Amino acid sequence: QRILFVDDERDIVECARAYFENAGYEFVAAYDGLQALQAVSEHRPDLVVLDINMPRLNGWDTLRILQEDEATVDLPVLLLTANTQDRDKAKGWELGCTWYHTKPFDFDDLLMVIARILGGSA
Repeated sequence: QRILFVDDERDIVECARAYFENAGYEFVAAYDGLQALQAVSEHRPDLVVLDINMPRLNGWDTLRILQEDEATVDLPVLLLTANTQDRDKAKGWELGCTWYHTKPFDFDDLLMVIARILGGSA
């Protein structure tokens, strides 16, 4: 199963790459929302792990675009963000995210959530 991981913090992306590939997932990286949309089109991931606070196109707008497109409306999106306010969580659910997970996070916990979203382990 292929995961698109979108975050402008390259250290987090590279840690995630090592962790997810070790867990048996295919890994695709993007560093902002525009790259994410292109990667979704090119790589057809099974799940998008999406940060909110990014340059060029933030996670809110990226999620909104994915939800408005017939081809990607059913694509699971896990928001992974430092935005911990209840209003941010509510906005994520309203926009159609599959799961809202806050930073800092534990990779083992994140892998359990991802396995549940994808319907089993990698």
